[in-house]
Amino acid sequence: MSSATSLGKPIYLTNTKTHQKELFQPIEPGKVKMYSCGPTVYSFIHIGNLRAALTADLFYRFFKHFGYDVNYVRNYTDVDDKIINRANEEKVSCDEITKKFIAEVEKDYALAGMLPPTHKVLVTEHMPEIIRMVEKIIENGKGYTVPDSTGLDPTAKEVFFSIDSFPNYGELSGKQIEDLKSGARVEVNSNKRNPVDFSLWKPAKAGEPSWDSPWGKGRPGWHIECSAMACKWLGPKMDIHHGGEDLIFPHHENEIAQTEAATGEKPYVKTWVHNAFLNFDGEKMSKSLGNVMNARDFLANYGGELARMIFLGVHYRAPFDFNSTLLDQAVVNLERIYEAKKKAEEVRQKKIAVPDLKAEQVWGGFMIDCDRARAAIKDHYANDLNTSGALSEIFTLVREWNRCSSEPNAVNTPTAILAANEFIKVIEEEIGSVIGVGKLSAPSALAQLQAVRLKRAQNEGKSTLTETEIEALIQERKDARAQKNFKRSDEVRDELLAKGVEIKDSPQGTTWVRK
Repeated sequence: MSSATSLGKPIYLTNTKTHQKELFQPIEPGKVKMYSCGPTVYSFIHIGNLRAALTADLFYRFFKHFGYDVNYVRNYTDVDDKIINRANEEKVSCDEITKKFIAEVEKDYALAGMLPPTHKVLVTEHMPEIIRMVEKIIENGKGYTVPDSTGLDPTAKEVFFSIDSFPNYGELSGKQIEDLKSGARVEVNSNKRNPVDFSLWKPAKAGEPSWDSPWGKGRPGWHIECSAMACKWLGPKMDIHHGGEDLIFPHHENEIAQTEAATGEKPYVKTWVHNAFLNFDGEKMSKSLGNVMNARDFLANYGGELARMIFLGVHYRAPFDFNSTLLDQAVVNLERIYEAKKKAEEVRQKKIAVPDLKAEQVWGGFMIDCDRARAAIKDHYANDLNTSGALSEIFTLVREWNRCSSEPNAVNTPTAILAANEFIKVIEEEIGSVIGVGKLSAPSALAQLQAVRLKRAQNEGKSTLTETEIEALIQERKDARAQKNFKRSDEVRDELLAKGVEIKDSPQGTTWVRK
């Protein structure tokens, strides 16, 4: 299916390589070949990793929702110094470490509501492809071998990529080869032809996992892995390659060089997309600062929908500060959507509807608003996946739903039922299917959000009330108003507000939310 018959408008994506929004035209009409760099599996992922994973999931959902045939590959790096170090510390095999944490990452992805990719690939399952790609690079005069500098195996060799053989090196990151040379530290007795040449194949060290190769036992360099896996599952060219912006250099820069050197085809990637960093209370997250939050801890406390509202509620290229204020605002935003959806779910369950000319006119206008919102949301998606813009359209529609449903007798009309169905469809189809929020049953979602509020209040030492206590006070207020004891009615309202509960009166009754 082409974009003309699905989304109905051209798609523009910001290409990291050109720093410009470009018209997205896949290599093969109606099909998207996409690769995303996944985590190195030696520990639990943190919320910065989660943002990257959710960004890739966003792109995947977007193209699938609008009818594209998507071949999406996401990898796990299961050969790495960090894995080896962790295995040595715990006195277990690297395989035990990687299997354990792949399973843990999969749990996190499931909690976050991520769709499974077309292919989940592991480095250790692609050694023949990696070795063959290194051979091709050497055959094409872009790579060379040097003796093993460790001296453990006099017959083993290390393979390097020759930066000087690839004139376009630096086009993705904007770095100049000469600047890299002058800034590089030349190792003593290094056999590299150029200090910025990078390793394609490393000789085995004692106690490390290794594989047989034409250069003796060893393991691949970090960068070659993604090139080999991507080429196996997507071919020598792809439409979209995603990763965090920390991977632009050197990882993705090296991917371009070695892949095009091996295949002889270019460009390796048509559109490079990178999500921005995530800061934590004003500072970049780093283990050295001790401000890294595990994704598991966050998801266990707050759930996948709240994670999606936070991490996809801002544009994927925009850096943002993760803090308690942002978290509280995300809770409020999700509640706004689900409170309106709950009312709509109640309206569409009505068995009897009485026509009312004024109300029918109100809902007729709302149905037009739904059509407008659908079109506007598609415009935002087509404009570099502007999720914040898409969500703003939903909040505008929520405001209109609340206004229309508060009209006298409005929710008791036949058109109100049609409008409720259409309103729910806009939320679930246009936001739920792409951003991944709004598809739950409203009572269930609101109960989860209230539990989050309660937990946060308890953690911050605030006074809290149970739901039973809140409902009892609301009933007391209702009784006081019926007896025209407005002084006591106001006291109950103030008491609830002081304890973090806001009540809202409407023709349909009194509702409450934690603040």
